[in-house]
Amino acid sequence: MSDPKLTDRLLFLYEAARTLSTSLKTHDVLQMLMSLTHEHFQPDAVSVAIVEPEGYLVFRAASGKSAQDVVGMTLPAGTGIVGWVAKHGKTLWVPKTQSDGRHYNGVDRKTGFHTDAIYAVPVKVGEQTLAVLELINPLAETSLSELEEVMPALASLAASAIQNARLFEQVQQAEERYQRLFDLNLDPIIILDPEGDLLEINQAARDLLPLSEADKGRSCLAELNITPPRFYEMRERARDGDVVTWEFSAPAKEGGASPRVLDVNMSYLSHYPPNGAYQWLGHDVTDRVALEQMRQQLADMIVHDLRNPLGSITNSLELLHAAWVEQDDTVPIEQVLGIALRSSQRMERLISDILDMARLQSQEKTISIAEIEIPPLIDEVLEMLMPSAERRNHTIEENIQSDLPPLWGDQDVLRRVLLNMMTNAIKYTPNGGTITLTVQANAEEFYFAVEDSGPGIPPEERQHIFEPFVRMRSGNVKGAGLGLAFCKLAVEAHEGEIGLESTPGAGSTFYFTIPRNLDEDELVFLEEVEEETWKKA
Repeated sequence: MSDPKLTDRLLFLYEAARTLSTSLKTHDVLQMLMSLTHEHFQPDAVSVAIVEPEGYLVFRAASGKSAQDVVGMTLPAGTGIVGWVAKHGKTLWVPKTQSDGRHYNGVDRKTGFHTDAIYAVPVKVGEQTLAVLELINPLAETSLSELEEVMPALASLAASAIQNARLFEQVQQAEERYQRLFDLNLDPIIILDPEGDLLEINQAARDLLPLSEADKGRSCLAELNITPPRFYEMRERARDGDVVTWEFSAPAKEGGASPRVLDVNMSYLSHYPPNGAYQWLGHDVTDRVALEQMRQQLADMIVHDLRNPLGSITNSLELLHAAWVEQDDTVPIEQVLGIALRSSQRMERLISDILDMARLQSQEKTISIAEIEIPPLIDEVLEMLMPSAERRNHTIEENIQSDLPPLWGDQDVLRRVLLNMMTNAIKYTPNGGTITLTVQANAEEFYFAVEDSGPGIPPEERQHIFEPFVRMRSGNVKGAGLGLAFCKLAVEAHEGEIGLESTPGAGSTFYFTIPRNLDEDELVFLEEVEEETWKKA
């Protein structure tokens, strides 16, 4: 004849096993464990304390009197009966807690609860104690034998459930971390199945391409500019261990960013369920491609700008050589020499702009401060430019203050600033136009301005006009785009400011200021020089 109590205990443990296996959340498992224990034994209270990796204990679940005060309470490692059980991994029955030195009454003091007896059992996986289940003040009729049979079995069931829940949560957390890293990656990433259907897409890819989460499960090869045969060929290469790479141009999205150029690689993800997957990873190289194009354009422009004057010099020398050999006195020697001289000066200016601009940017060039008389400097610049202006039938007007004081600065550098500004005005002013040079001074600064009657500069180009290699897109004027960039660096080296005012179709005014009192300690130095090589302003 079967024992009814034994049957009840077996039924309880069966129900406990079934209940504890219904959740993969640690919090839920602990709540179930506590509730099952309380319902079966009807003690004054039940608590479950988790052993944290650092060794201290945290009460994560409790029922009965003062339960709300117990949950969240923390005890140092080894504290109280619960700490002893966690440390030694052994079940402990304390029928009279007040006479047991291991009892910690701090919890009673904080909660107002009175603990008379405790049955505590470790919840273990192997030799590791995950938690401690405490039954506090059991009913008088509860037999110790029943506690010894049921509580360890219940703890064993709970251990498996807690371990499974923890492992599941760790996997979930790892997946969430991966998903966050995947979605927040700055590079666009797309996961494709073996047929080219979209499995996953991160935010960068959604921003770049006309694809969204709603497109999962359908082919996205067209958006990636990949034909099915090409995808199958790349797929086989990737399965063989190759990383397939190519360049991809992403068209501009409606209302979105401008077209982008990407270096793309595709690799095989063998462990992606169910049949593996293929990762499409793009790296934005638009700026690098643009820089390479700009460098090529710069090289072409420099070659062009050097070839023309060099050709003029070569032709002039050949003409003079032929005249000398043939004793031909009809050749206008002075005019031919003038052409060669102006061409060599153009080459020298371009080379100097390239070299000095690099030195100014890297702070390896010094400006040599000296007293400059402005009228002779203006005359020198205009004398150099007058042949170009006369060939275009330009009128150059001067608005020069009559009583200009001397300016402290680098005469060679400022001469080239004025020369570059005036040369630009001559280039962009139509034949027969007017160019006005203004120089004024007040108590704080000198003001220089070059006003032309050219096409003007569109607003969208003005913010970049002083950058290296930038030229106006309108017109057919050739050049390397270095003149104004040099002007900006040179003026700023003098602690001055540079700018422009322009009205499209009505010309432009480029201006700069130089302070009257330069502070030599704040000047830009670009190479090591002895102090005596420059004068104090």
